[in-house]
Amino acid sequence: MKRSKKTKLAPKLMLYLGIILCILIGVVFGTIWFYSDGLPPTSELRNFTMRSGSEVYDRNGKMIYLFAFEKRKLVSLKELPPYLIDALIITEDKNYYNHFGVDILGNIRAVAIDVMRMDFSQGASTITQQMARNMFLTLDKRISRKIKEILLAFRIEREFSKDEILEIYFNKIFWGGQLHGVEAASLNYFGKHAKDLTLAESATLVGMIQRPNYYHPIKHPERTKTRRNNVLERMLNANVITDTDYELAVSAPLRKKGSSIRQVASDYFIEHIRLYLERKYGTDRLFEGGLRIYTTLDQDLTVFADSVLNNYLVGIEKRYNYPHKYADVNSNAFDITTHYLQGGLILIENKTGYVRTMIGGRSFAHSKFNRITQAKRQPGSSIKPVYYTAAIEKGYTPATVINDAEISLIAGDGKKWTPVNYSRKYYGFTRMRTALTHSYNAWAVKAAIDLGLDTLTDAFNRFGIKRKVTDYSAALGSYEVKPIDLISAYTTFPNGGTRISPVFIERVEDINGKVLERGITTKSEVTSEEVAYIMTSMMQSVTTSGTGAAARNNYHWQVAGKTGTSSDHRDAWFIGFNQEFTLGIWNGFDSNANISGSASCAPIWGKIMTECIKLDNNGKIPRSDDSRYSFSKPDKIVTCKINPKSGFLANDGGIEEYFIKDNTPPAMQDTLQFNFYPTRWGYNDELELE
Repeated sequence: MKRSKKTKLAPKLMLYLGIILCILIGVVFGTIWFYSDGLPPTSELRNFTMRSGSEVYDRNGKMIYLFAFEKRKLVSLKELPPYLIDALIITEDKNYYNHFGVDILGNIRAVAIDVMRMDFSQGASTITQQMARNMFLTLDKRISRKIKEILLAFRIEREFSKDEILEIYFNKIFWGGQLHGVEAASLNYFGKHAKDLTLAESATLVGMIQRPNYYHPIKHPERTKTRRNNVLERMLNANVITDTDYELAVSAPLRKKGSSIRQVASDYFIEHIRLYLERKYGTDRLFEGGLRIYTTLDQDLTVFADSVLNNYLVGIEKRYNYPHKYADVNSNAFDITTHYLQGGLILIENKTGYVRTMIGGRSFAHSKFNRITQAKRQPGSSIKPVYYTAAIEKGYTPATVINDAEISLIAGDGKKWTPVNYSRKYYGFTRMRTALTHSYNAWAVKAAIDLGLDTLTDAFNRFGIKRKVTDYSAALGSYEVKPIDLISAYTTFPNGGTRISPVFIERVEDINGKVLERGITTKSEVTSEEVAYIMTSMMQSVTTSGTGAAARNNYHWQVAGKTGTSSDHRDAWFIGFNQEFTLGIWNGFDSNANISGSASCAPIWGKIMTECIKLDNNGKIPRSDDSRYSFSKPDKIVTCKINPKSGFLANDGGIEEYFIKDNTPPAMQDTLQFNFYPTRWGYNDELELE
């Protein structure tokens, strides 16, 4: 009887189980159909392309920046070191080569825990699932997203090989900030290509994948190191590295100082070219078009110069106890008003105009305002070579004498103005070379008056400083200029009278290597090579025995230049050059507050220029008489001996002076006379002018 009942129940049980199974199958297929409808077709998977940003390279071919919404640089799987791939598989998906896209047991466990906890926090995603999520899905922790992820993983495994999946994964995965892909991450965190990663560095990057902003090697080094060592331990337990490999890797530093691609020293240069490139090519093409931008920047020199400049200004802040110091600002401060002493510099190749380095301020994070290209500052006496050039053209010589004595005139504001020297003294009858060497101001103003306002305006414009001069205070640098304009104007002298405009980009290529543009060297004829040489010779005296002598610190080649201090000591300058390079340095406060009269720029000029020459010679120091850095005398330049007091040719003795042929002073006839020619000035100058 019992057996009869069991026999009757069996078919019913099978029926119920069949119905349940059919329902489950229907649910499964219905779910697949429902969620498959919104998934990309197979063709789209194959045609999926990752957009690559535009790469920026320095003059040595070193990648220094990436313009991108998602900072990514594509790399082939074949280029990656084996231990990087091993670290990824062991840490993220140890059964990668044995499954078809989904770890069934792992996903069942994750879904069950999600349902019980109702927090949908469990992962268990394979590398293929992570790839699916990153390519086409959101990061929402929902069961629906998980189902789509699984279905898409199946499709990906059918369409791509395991190696293809790994290559896409390495190029797509997020590594913190705006970084996507292992190459961009490697360049950013370690300053090297992914193919050159060490075992320890590979483990660091793989360890970051789980929580890239939490395991950040720069912001959170301790926890990141712990995570790295955990990855290395897994690799050791999986027998993919030896005990020796493990010990060496865990004892390695997390990263070397300064190893990041992101060197903040070059930020002002990068921002300057971004503004140009975005205007020309558009935002989308610049940030997603895969351009290659080859710049004139020397990254190593820029990092060095930035360090020298900052250290020097820190010393000034301490020495004069400024109330606002750079060191007092919070290291995480961003876009603030900078009350501390600012500085900037630019170094230009004289022949090409290529900008080797440009630093627009002490911290791009604090202030993006570029004080070299955007600020307008008073040049002080650094403007003198501009119109002294016009004086030489008019017939002045280094032996021309003017009485450096008190004179008063009406300034641009309508008030009486009496120019004075830095020392508050006057130096009497003085030759032009001496007046420039020691930067005598009364002498300079008298020379400017002799030339006239129209000649001053013409000189300013020929040198690329577009200003109409309406009063003689311009002779002492009261008219504001952009530092880049004045510094590039000085390329006129080593270039034999030809001014070169700055060039920042050598060439731009599209994603296929086609050259879209090349940097063009723009030349402007300013004066003759003879006049340029006379000016260069006089400015050499500035650096040997004058106001710019400190520029020769740590420097052994020829140099010419000029210092500048604006009225009320609001700006300090030194612009110097050799035959090959021109380097201009400025410092001052954004607020135009007074700086110390001793806060000159010349003391660091030599150190930076020496490093430039050293880098230009592959780390070697050339001879001090190397012709590349020495000024060459034109054929029409002659040397004569003059009386150092009168400026006339000496009958015997005297000192050597350079002149343009056919414009030498006459021989001295009366010891009481001075070589005033061709000026309007003489013994009894007018003390006051309208």
